[in-house]
Amino acid sequence: MALKYGWLVAALLMAPLAANATGFDLTAGPSATASERTTAAVFASAFGTPAADGRIHVEPIGSIGWIASRSTHVDNLHHQVFLAGGGVRILAPNHHWFVSEQVAATSTRTNALSSRFEFMTSVGWQRGHFIAMLRHISDGHLIGGGRNMGETMLLAGVRF
Repeated sequence: MALKYGWLVAALLMAPLAANATGFDLTAGPSATASERTTAAVFASAFGTPAADGRIHVEPIGSIGWIASRSTHVDNLHHQVFLAGGGVRILAPNHHWFVSEQVAATSTRTNALSSRFEFMTSVGWQRGHFIAMLRHISDGHLIGGGRNMGETMLLAGVRF
């Protein structure tokens, strides 16, 4: 029951961001954990678009995502995970390179994502309608218990 209310709160917190966002992206790609098992990951993000003034910009970002389950019961990775997060994105002056940091709530725990809240760190490149990024999701052993092997993914997709 608490999980349902948690997702409701996350959705309500992200609604103003989505309403004011001028940029959206949809990305997908492989995700690997420390045990070298891979699976699929899909994310959608909403963010602001900075002015074209040749300066570094910090803007809000909100994301929702899905990481598929893996065919193993050995490492407790046989659950799909849904995520909802928010944070900031820092764009280089040329607006192509970016770094983002978000805090994400998860739908369940696995050995890769061992707490209900995880840090989602991304570094990437965008141009026109194309976007590519390297993303790592982990709680850094700061919030939860368990093995916390983390998820590292290479995502590519389209921007609107």
